[in-house]
Amino acid sequence: MKIGSIVKDALILFIISMVLAAVLSVTKVGTQAAIDKANLEAQINAFNEVCPGYYSSEDITSDVVGASAGYDATLNGEQPVLRCKNESGETIGYIVQCTSKGFGGPLNIIVGFDKNGKVVGVRYANTPSETPGLGMKTTESWFLDSWVGHSTEDISEVDTISGATVSSSAFKQAMSLACMFAGRATTMDGGK
Repeated sequence: MKIGSIVKDALILFIISMVLAAVLSVTKVGTQAAIDKANLEAQINAFNEVCPGYYSSEDITSDVVGASAGYDATLNGEQPVLRCKNESGETIGYIVQCTSKGFGGPLNIIVGFDKNGKVVGVRYANTPSETPGLGMKTTESWFLDSWVGHSTEDISEVDTISGATVSSSAFKQAMSLACMFAGRATTMDGGK
């Protein structure tokens, strides 16, 4: 092979690479707004699911979590304690995002509370990778709904799933932490 031929082929590959990089950059810029809008809508839908009437929120994490021993106050880059407001701007409750280590990895949950610290909704922030069968029962609506109406004072009364000890205990641990932070938020706002 001649040196000129190698240089020519390298130059062609370089130009093709630059054109593709430019096309990808333009595509990303063009679609980023739509992606951001879809992510925001998904978050609002999730927040409305656990805190009906949700319209907006304010981050109160630093006031509520403070220096809680060993708790990482971020979950997927988001702050985990929000004061929720309705469309009129009135406080309607709190959303707390907590994580705990399950059998297959972290269990990330979003919990909605009313102004009195009672659970009004629970859902996963992501799909956990728990043991198929028993471990995944923690994702079923009957299990998630069994926490609704409870608060810090009576969270220990909620039954876990027999045979799914690690998964349901991890879920209960995350719920206990969420209830603790919601209790602090309620107290801070003059409730209870």
